[in-house]
Amino acid sequence: MNNSDQVPLSEQITESDLGIIGELELKRAGALILAKKLPKEERSSFLIACNQEAKDTTTILLISFFFGGMGIDRFVIGDTVLGLLKLLTLGGCGLWWLIDLFLIMDATKMKNAASAYRIFCQLRA
Repeated sequence: MNNSDQVPLSEQITESDLGIIGELELKRAGALILAKKLPKEERSSFLIACNQEAKDTTTILLISFFFGGMGIDRFVIGDTVLGLLKLLTLGGCGLWWLIDLFLIMDATKMKNAASAYRIFCQLRA
């Protein structure tokens, strides 16, 4: 099946099928919550795939502390545009670097949740 033949996500996954109120909550759900929505035989492969792609929040915080002024933290979690902006502005002259110390862990968790959601959708397709 190629990309043009795929059914839109809204038709693939319904609220009653998943038991989660909205798509936003689903995208923010952790890998363990999503794993419960899969058949038992698919859960282990799903969790392994999520674990391989997930970034450790503590490691990202340390990278942000030491190299955040150069945008390395944003490059590592996949925010290339923000990483380039931080690099070109030297971390917003230090201000963006300081603010990002408080925001980077949540951004990492959101990227991990988005990655788990993408893997979940691939398994459901």
